[in-house]
Amino acid sequence: MKKTCFLLALILSLVMLCGCSVYVKSYSATILITSCFGDEANMEFYTFNGTYNFKLRRDDPAEHTLDCDLSLEEGEMSVYIGVNGEKELLLTVNGGESYDTTITLDSKYDNEKAIYIILESVGKCVNGDFEFEYN
Repeated sequence: MKKTCFLLALILSLVMLCGCSVYVKSYSATILITSCFGDEANMEFYTFNGTYNFKLRRDDPAEHTLDCDLSLEEGEMSVYIGVNGEKELLLTVNGGESYDTTITLDSKYDNEKAIYIILESVGKCVNGDFEFEYN
């Protein structure tokens, strides 16, 4: 009986932990390296197809800008900002392009301490490097 209760509690805990994110990750990739800590996120890959997201947080008053350093060798990747289950297109990176830019976020994001950065590929992408910093 104890084993059954323990197993049910374990399954319930896993379901609760996995069901916390509003945005879903669904992808296939080779040589994918990601990091996300506080207000910075990075994704580097050789091939990528699908959707990946990062949650960026700020505790102190934000300038409401997003620093982006993006490059892609082949394919097309759309970059969205997400809050409260909604997403808005920031920019699209096509093969052979690179960006090093600061995006000023709309005033509707003024009171948001956490935002999601959502990366969605259009087909297969090759040799990408995406870096973000939420200021």
